[in-house]
Amino acid sequence: MQDVNSKLLVVGCLSFGLLCNPTLADENTDKKFEIYGELEVRSVDRDGIDHDTFVDKARIGMKGTHPVEKFNDFKTRWQIEYDLPLNSLATDDVDSGDARVRKAQINLQGHFGEFIFGRQNNGLVDTKKMDQFRNDSGVFLRGPDRIGNTISYVTPSFSGFHGYAQVAADAFTEESTDPVTEVTTNGEQSEDIDATTFGINYLTDNVYVGLSRFDVDEFYTGELELTSLGFQVGFGDFAVFGTHQDESFDDFTVAGLGVSYALNDWTFKLGHTVFEDDANLAGETSDDEGAATTLLANYSLTDHVGLFVQYIDYDSDAEDGGFGGDAISIGVDASLSKLFTY
Repeated sequence: MQDVNSKLLVVGCLSFGLLCNPTLADENTDKKFEIYGELEVRSVDRDGIDHDTFVDKARIGMKGTHPVEKFNDFKTRWQIEYDLPLNSLATDDVDSGDARVRKAQINLQGHFGEFIFGRQNNGLVDTKKMDQFRNDSGVFLRGPDRIGNTISYVTPSFSGFHGYAQVAADAFTEESTDPVTEVTTNGEQSEDIDATTFGINYLTDNVYVGLSRFDVDEFYTGELELTSLGFQVGFGDFAVFGTHQDESFDDFTVAGLGVSYALNDWTFKLGHTVFEDDANLAGETSDDEGAATTLLANYSLTDHVGLFVQYIDYDSDAEDGGFGGDAISIGVDASLSKLFTY
């Protein structure tokens, strides 16, 4: 039954697109509908672990934009995006499981800014500039990339600056177990647990700087308070990027710096990330630290298909702390997109 549901999902997306006016959307046309998808396969050889080939992502989604004719400078947008089931036993006929919802949102946009309702990107994700590699991308970074049950507001842009606020109600409604007390609590027994994100970004054609604060009340034994700073500066084909995070829940800090260079169909990236963990959990104090260095080469076969090879090196402190292990990975990725007017 799960496989049938996933197939119906794919067929439904494609059928919806075919029902639209099968004309590619003009850039000046306000009413648009898009079907899109992503696929990536990796083969990873990691120290101390058997060689592994797997599908890293198989996603499909659709989104649309249309104006509200009753009001000037007012439009609505919506988006639904799914992760399809992956990586059952290699000898199985199909990958079984349910499709998972990554995004399900409705946006109201006008001169006042933008309101976003539903499952959506966490504003914090923009600051995670070290998360642009492949295997183990964004290693050590904290904070979810997406949040559900959320209402967000994004201000209009003023001289390149815009701010945002997000409020998630009942952020943890499923059954959860405290890792220290081992007490299990379900959503009916617990009080409302709210998550908030506040931030400000500065964005031009070549410069991004963002500061974000993500808070969750009563997260296990205490509050989660994560501050994240990110930047990226471009100089033609060359770019410098980085992230710094500080999390008070377990006194965890992470900092990373990277560079990228584009040469014809190649893009090369080098990044170095360090963390320090001064945790005080279960009465035991540790002063852990570690680092990882990543080297990535991407090659574009076409506008929609690419190849990559990557090597990541962990120092001994990071490996002792339970992170990964040196790994080399190769892979291929593809993207699709079809834009219609409707």
